[in-house]
Amino acid sequence: MCGGQLRGPNGIVASPNYPVQYDNNANCTWVITATDTTKVPSHQLMLYANTENVVLMLLCYANPVIKLTFEDFDLERGYDTLTVGDGAVVGDQKTVFHVLSGTTTPDLVVSTSHQMWLNFKTDDTSGSLGFKVSYEEIDQGSCGDPGIPAYGKREGTGFRHGDRLHFECLPAFELVGKKNITCQKNNQWSAKKPSCVCKQ
Repeated sequence: MCGGQLRGPNGIVASPNYPVQYDNNANCTWVITATDTTKVPSHQLMLYANTENVVLMLLCYANPVIKLTFEDFDLERGYDTLTVGDGAVVGDQKTVFHVLSGTTTPDLVVSTSHQMWLNFKTDDTSGSLGFKVSYEEIDQGSCGDPGIPAYGKREGTGFRHGDRLHFECLPAFELVGKKNITCQKNNQWSAKKPSCVCKQ
């Protein structure tokens, strides 16, 4: 399917014809919206009324955000692109997270609002196999779980703003990338998840 309005809590976005080669001159836009932006509690607040010894509990709500995880990605480098942006104003350059082409992608992308858009454009020459991306609603203030590299291990279990993860590789493997990554306030990790490759 070339474009559409999608709603959470999770689902798949794929290029037309995937996993077969996509069409030339495509211009597809998807807008993903969280299913419920009013019923996700971010924390609890306890209030005590001393005069009557009454305890009040308030639930403070925060809109969920959208996490994208790239499962497969192969576009004609420099000619065919997938642009990923925040919110629902498609094409607004101020909201663009990434303009992706070729075979290199981020581990994941997390929106700062309850919506995210993707725009897939191809030229009039031969293409490639395309892409497959899964989306999922997660709590606001989180960068999402970046995973653990194959043949590696990870220290740290938090994925919220300010949390840091440390990566190491098993013996006989060496780490490529950053050993430490931090969840930033824009809901993005400070670097991609590293990989572990066999020592030469």
